[in-house]
Amino acid sequence: MRVLNQKWSKTIRSLFTLVLVITLFSVSIPSKAAAADVTIGTQTFTETKILAEMYKALIEDRTDLSVDIKTDLAASSVVLRSIAQGEVDMGTLYSGEIFNGYFEIEDTKDRAAVLRQAQDGFDELYNLKWYDPLGFENTYTLAVRPEVAEQYGLSTMSDLKEHAGNMSIGVDTTWLERPADGYPAFTKEYGYTFASTSPMEISLVYQAVADKIVDVVLAYTTDPGLKEFNLVTLEDDKQFFPPFDASTVVKKELLAEYPELDETLSLLIGTIDADTMTDLNYQVDVNKMEPKNVALMYLVDQGLLDESKLPASVMNPDAPPLQKFGYYLTENASYLWNMTWVHIVMVLCGLGLALVIGIPLGIISARYQRTGRVIMFITNIIQVLPSLALLALLMVLVGLGNATVVVGLFLYSLNPVVRNTYVGLSEVNAGIKDAGKGMGMSPLQLLWKVEMPLSLPFLMAGLRVAAVIAIGVATLAPLIGGDGLGREIYAGLNQRHNIKILAGAIPAALLAILADIILGRLSNRFKVAKS
Repeated sequence: MRVLNQKWSKTIRSLFTLVLVITLFSVSIPSKAAAADVTIGTQTFTETKILAEMYKALIEDRTDLSVDIKTDLAASSVVLRSIAQGEVDMGTLYSGEIFNGYFEIEDTKDRAAVLRQAQDGFDELYNLKWYDPLGFENTYTLAVRPEVAEQYGLSTMSDLKEHAGNMSIGVDTTWLERPADGYPAFTKEYGYTFASTSPMEISLVYQAVADKIVDVVLAYTTDPGLKEFNLVTLEDDKQFFPPFDASTVVKKELLAEYPELDETLSLLIGTIDADTMTDLNYQVDVNKMEPKNVALMYLVDQGLLDESKLPASVMNPDAPPLQKFGYYLTENASYLWNMTWVHIVMVLCGLGLALVIGIPLGIISARYQRTGRVIMFITNIIQVLPSLALLALLMVLVGLGNATVVVGLFLYSLNPVVRNTYVGLSEVNAGIKDAGKGMGMSPLQLLWKVEMPLSLPFLMAGLRVAAVIAIGVATLAPLIGGDGLGREIYAGLNQRHNIKILAGAIPAALLAILADIILGRLSNRFKVAKS
């Protein structure tokens, strides 16, 4: 018992140390993205990532500013929300975004009028400078396989009217709900609906139609999937889809603070046409090149960047896969370590908060059975909620960023800690508790010196389960604007890029295995001490 009490005392001291560390980390995590002078946000699709790398290269080459890129924000609306909340400073947006209900607009499909409304409206709403277009439009279109177009004589979207009732369509995850240019308005304009709709990441729709999982897909006009799978695009003969001219968008406060940015960002205006953007996307999505390398090569070709800035992976494109993986790890070592560190810190914060709150809740549950049933019911409900649904709910309630992720990890870690504290206290032998009472121990002394030390193996087992769960759930952080190893995984999935997937998945898996081994051994040590 004395040995166990010593271990319990050490555990308590470690817990208080952890609380202090968590307090410091909780302050530092949300501002991690702000460590750079400029933070660029991208959507999930490729061209925004290529353009972000262009911005970064130009800014860091022509100014003394440092740049961070926050990739895979779920949609343009999330990019705008991130700008409004100070998570990012700039990004690439499209003029047709005005049709999503941000402010009152003139109902027009004229490109110049749509652009003017975007520039004026978002300036007034978010204090943004919406630059003139980069030179290409990336609007929606419908596409089918060549044999389907030939079989049904399809050349326009109106030609689908007689056949859509027997067809399935694959669309991106936001189009079904978009109010002005989404599926409900489309069906009203064209007068037909499809037999089924399958929402998915835009990068997956082309493979889906090629594999005959769906018959028609909603495509972006600059996506390389159209070229890769030789799809036939259908003319928007009723001009339903609005123009979507791409522009650089920046917070005016940033330009006021760093006026040299304006000239640098203006270098790309009107320089990238649709064919060029499609080719750049093709190099990433089909040839599996890094967005950074594609961006740097383009800037060098345009005379905007010196060739000495090109990394080794660009100079040796035919390297074997293992060597390419090595190039990737070497060239992105700082970024990957940063994402790993943020991942670890988020998990530690979530676990620490779960211990600080969960242990007292477990003690209350063991002492007061009726209250305990309510606590267990609530933590069980939280535990069974799908992780993506819980994080989405927290995003609405708390906002975007790493702090929201920490709250989600805390909630998911709570049940194992509460339940195992409760079980551990309930398993303490009644005779031992009676002996303690007979020695004149107060209830608090009995809890502190007898019950909690004896329940340590159960508590450590709960912490072990919570840690593994938290490490896994933390990979979903990018979906709500957070960082961590999930950024690499989601970027790889969106680009169908195995090296990026492995660069995120392998460290995440190793962290989970390492946490399980360490906490498992600690749990076994306490079991030995107890026996």
